[in-house]
Amino acid sequence: MQSQAYLIYSEWGPSRLIPRDQRLAECFPEIPEDTRRNWMRQFDQVEAAVWKAAEAGGPRTGSFEAFTRQMRASFPFMSDKALSRAWALTGYYTFHEGY
Repeated sequence: MQSQAYLIYSEWGPSRLIPRDQRLAECFPEIPEDTRRNWMRQFDQVEAAVWKAAEAGGPRTGSFEAFTRQMRASFPFMSDKALSRAWALTGYYTFHEGY
């Protein structure tokens, strides 16, 4: 469930106009607010790791497999789909920020 919440946290498009905490509350009303807040803190750490990987060159200098190993070690809740999203964001940030 936490991995699915990360996908909502990191989504793009019109939904991004809705604050992340509100989106998570709407999608996971059964999850206590404290738990959702804790998830968001962890997702902020995921985002920091994604940016760090992008700054290191992302897909230009590393492989998806190495990225996945590192992310799974730090964030074991991430599913294959969540890891793919994080990798895609790494590539996006690498390209658009010129790393």
